[in-house]
Amino acid sequence: MHKTEPVSAKLELIRQLADQAFSRSAGAPLVNGNRVELLFDSTENFPAWKDAIAGAKESVLIEMYIFANNRYGRQLRELLAERAAAGVKVRLLYDWLGSWKEHLTGFFKPIVAAGGEVRAFNPPSLVGGLSLLGRDHRKLIVVDGQEAFVSGLCVSSLWEGNPARQLPPWRDTGLRLAGPLVADAIAAFADSWESCGTPLSDDAPPPHAGPTGPVAARLIATTPATANVMRLDLMIASFARRTLWLTDAYFIGAGTYLAALQNAARDGVDVRLLVPRSSDIGWIATVSRTLYRPLLEAGVRVFEWNGPMIHAKTAVADGRWARIGSTNLNASSWLANREIDVAIEDEVLAGQLASKFLQDLQNATEVVLAGPRQRPTLTRRRPRDVLLPVSPRSSAAAGASAAARQAARIGDAVGAVVRGSRNVDASEAASFLTIGLSLLALAIGFFPYLVAAPLTLLLVLTGGAITVKALGLYRARRRKKQHASQLADKPAPTHDDSSPMP
Repeated sequence: MHKTEPVSAKLELIRQLADQAFSRSAGAPLVNGNRVELLFDSTENFPAWKDAIAGAKESVLIEMYIFANNRYGRQLRELLAERAAAGVKVRLLYDWLGSWKEHLTGFFKPIVAAGGEVRAFNPPSLVGGLSLLGRDHRKLIVVDGQEAFVSGLCVSSLWEGNPARQLPPWRDTGLRLAGPLVADAIAAFADSWESCGTPLSDDAPPPHAGPTGPVAARLIATTPATANVMRLDLMIASFARRTLWLTDAYFIGAGTYLAALQNAARDGVDVRLLVPRSSDIGWIATVSRTLYRPLLEAGVRVFEWNGPMIHAKTAVADGRWARIGSTNLNASSWLANREIDVAIEDEVLAGQLASKFLQDLQNATEVVLAGPRQRPTLTRRRPRDVLLPVSPRSSAAAGASAAARQAARIGDAVGAVVRGSRNVDASEAASFLTIGLSLLALAIGFFPYLVAAPLTLLLVLTGGAITVKALGLYRARRRKKQHASQLADKPAPTHDDSSPMP
C-alpha cells in the first residue's frame, strides 16, 4: 500500500514549480532579503532622489529616459555636478530621443566638466535604421551600490504640475530598494552603459549583498525583443484567481494580452484597468478607447483618470503580487525598449499598492456600456470597495473547478502566443472604420508634410542601413569566393603508394 504524500510536500512542489515558471517568464530569479518602500508621485520620489544623491560618497548611476531642462532637472544636474566635483563617480545615461533638446543644447556639459561621465543612448545614425524605434525607457538610480530607485517618473518638473495654471501633479509610482537585489540593478545599468561605449569600470563600488529586509522580489531589466515583462504579464493574467488591478499610462494591449484579460474576467477574476482620460500623447488615449468594448463585454472594468495625467505603470494581483516600473502595456515597451521593473511577492506591499489603487479610483470615472447600441460611455459612478481578504477557497470542489478553469486560461494564453493573432470582434467595426478613414485622409493629402517628413526620415535611415548591410554581405560573399578559388588553385597533394597508409 502506497503512502500518501504529505499535503505540505505537495504545496512545496507547487510553490517550486510556480517559482520556476515565473523565473523563466521574467528571465529573473526571485531574490529574498530586500527592503522595499513604495513612493508615490513627485512629492515622495523627487525628494528621496535628491537626498540620496546629496549623501552619495562613492558613486551615482542614473539611467533615465527624460532628463529635462526645467526647474527640477536643473536642480538634479547641479547636484550631480557638485557630487562629481567632490570625487563621487557620477555616470549618467540618458535616452537621446527622450532628451534630444538637452542633448543638442549641451545641457549635460556641467556634469562632464565636473568630472562625471555622460552618455546618450541610441543617437541617430545612418546605420541605425529601425533600431531608432528601440529606446532606453528605464528610470533607474543607484547610489553607492547600496540603494536603488525604480519608477515610472522621469527627471522633469512636468511631474510636479503647474500651480500657477492650477494643474495638479501627475500621478505616478516608484520605489526605493535596498538589499541583494541592488546587485541586479547595477548589472542592468552596466549592460546599458556598455551598449553605448566602454564597459563600466572596475572601480564601481560593490553592491551590498547582505539581507536588509523581508521582501522577495525580482528585478526585470528587459532589452529589445526579450519580451520578459510581456511573458510575465501574460502569466499573471493567467494565474490570477481573485483580483488583477492594472494602472497604465499608454495602454495599447496586444491581442494576446487582451484575450488573457478577457478570459480572466469571464472566469470571475475582478479585472480592472485604470488609464488616462487626457494624455500627454493624445493619440494613444484615442487608440486605447478602441480596445474598451471587447474588454467591457467580457467583464473587465475600465476607469479613466480625471486628472491631467496618470503615468504609473503598476499591477497588483490577489493581494500578494505586484509589479512597479517603467513598462507600459504596449508593444513598444514589451518588445522594442529597454525597460526596468520590480516584481514583488509580498502581501504587505501588494496590499499597500491595492489600497492606493482603490484610492485612485475615487478620482476616476468608470466606463460602461450604455445606450441602445451598448457603446462605451463614461459614468460618474464611484466604486465603494474594500480590499478582499487573502483566504483559501472554502470548498475543495470549488477549488478544483477554479483550478481547471485557470488551467484552461493558461492554455489559451500559451496558444495565443503561438498563434500571434486574435479574432476581431464585430463590435469593433466603428473603431476600425474611424481609423481606416483617418489613414485614407492622410494618404490623400491631409497634413501631408507632417506625415511625409518623419516617414521620409525613417525610410532614408532604414534604406541606408539595409544598403550598408547588403554591401557588407556582398563583400563577405566575394571574400568567400576568393578563398574557395585559392583553395582550388593549390596543387593536389601526391600520394606515395610505397608509404604506409595511416
